[in-house]
Amino acid sequence: MTTEPPTPTMDESDIEMADCDDSKDDAEPSNENDEDDDDAAQAGESMDREAALLHALSHKETGNAHFSSQNLIEASRSYRKGISLLKPFNVANTGEDQIKALLVTMNTNLSMVCYKQQKYKLARDAAGKALEMEGTNVKALYRRALAHRSLGDEDAALVDLKAAYKLDETNVAVKKEVASIKKSRELAKQNEKERLQKAFSSKGSLLYGDKEAEEKRAAKRREMEKKEKEEREAKEKEKLKKQWEDDCVEILKNGEEVLSFEQWDERRLQREKEEKERKEKERKEAEKKKREERKAAAAAANKEQDDTDSEDELTEKELAMLRGYKKTSDGRTTSYFTREQTEKEKELIGCIQPKRLESAASNTSSATPSEQLSSQSVGSVWNQSGTTWEEKDTTDWCKSCLKECLLESMAAHATESGNATYIAQVKGVDGLVGDASVALAGGKKRFIYDFHTDVKYEIMNDEKECVASGSLKLPDINSAHTAAEELEVEILRWSKSPVKEDCDASGVDMCRNLLVGEVRKSVLKFVERFNANF
Repeated sequence: MTTEPPTPTMDESDIEMADCDDSKDDAEPSNENDEDDDDAAQAGESMDREAALLHALSHKETGNAHFSSQNLIEASRSYRKGISLLKPFNVANTGEDQIKALLVTMNTNLSMVCYKQQKYKLARDAAGKALEMEGTNVKALYRRALAHRSLGDEDAALVDLKAAYKLDETNVAVKKEVASIKKSRELAKQNEKERLQKAFSSKGSLLYGDKEAEEKRAAKRREMEKKEKEEREAKEKEKLKKQWEDDCVEILKNGEEVLSFEQWDERRLQREKEEKERKEKERKEAEKKKREERKAAAAAANKEQDDTDSEDELTEKELAMLRGYKKTSDGRTTSYFTREQTEKEKELIGCIQPKRLESAASNTSSATPSEQLSSQSVGSVWNQSGTTWEEKDTTDWCKSCLKECLLESMAAHATESGNATYIAQVKGVDGLVGDASVALAGGKKRFIYDFHTDVKYEIMNDEKECVASGSLKLPDINSAHTAAEELEVEILRWSKSPVKEDCDASGVDMCRNLLVGEVRKSVLKFVERFNANF
């Protein structure tokens, strides 16, 4: 078997990237090439395998020579003839390895020739035929990627290039092409961004006419303010340093220790702070003194007014009447317009004070059982017919009852061998949240509840040892689900997983599943108690 010669014209390093132009000639090969292919195919069918292989090798070498001399038309013709000679010996890709290898080489070379002729579809198809026979051929993957990119399909090109890179991570041409595509995409993204910015800038949109100019002015103004602030701070620091130097001269004259600028500045700031606090304290004391003087003057003025108008002063009762309140006979404070009945009025028309409605037990005690049944009210005393909507909050009672029912849940399971018995029992009810009520409307009671909670359980063996524990989640306990199979119970992961050496894992799982059924029954038991109690 002969392989493709390492000629410089067919090496990856000499591949030239032409500008992608789909408007160039991308048609099928000429009729003359078709006739040559047909003649070569007929000749291949009439000769044996060895002869066809020798002729195909000759056409390949001829094509390489034409490619080196830049005679692309003749190079394409030679490769096609060689491919056509070997086609009869590789029907449905069942040919020998030597024939397949030569076909792959010539199809790959033909792809490069078509690419240089700017016949990108033909280049893609030729590389694809090579990959049908050898899917791991790096050169064919690379050349098909070039054709894909020239046809505008960069996604397909990247797929082929990534596959080629996985096969040969040292291939420089593949790396360069991947980098080129990424750079091209980044450039396109940047151009799109600039286009959108331009569309919404002062030049491209009336809605944001002066936005850019205003932002520039604001930035310039901030820069100027920052610069002015820095200059002021520099001047102030220079002034302080000069003052510090003068103080240092005086200190040296007195023979005292000279302080550094930082220490001197820290003491200066401390003195300024103390002076500010002293002035603030003096200001507050002065304001307090003024308020007290004004208060004393007002009190003196009020005293003089009281002395002059003592005859016109209102009594406490008159003041209460003016404020709109008065005291009743039993000591309650009420509105001035509230009127109490006199004893004489009570004798004439009776007491009209509102009274609490209560059941007349004395009337029902003497009635027959049938009369008592007919006289029983559905609602409250004020709503005996039950036609008015009435609702009573039963949340606390229902929470207590539901928790009690769940804690009674227990299940037992004996293994098939009879060697062990496991007992699952609810040990705690956590996070019980929701509400419940009894509503009366149209003469009928409606029991409304909606809760969700977590149930903790333990599974023990015959020796009362805990072999496993976990939690069940009841996310939707409501009055819409009245059947056991409708109640949703989620089995959470084990808090303590069963150990195979200590117990029968399948028996523990079965015991847990039985407990789930018992929990559902406990919820139904709560519903029955709820309906019976109210």
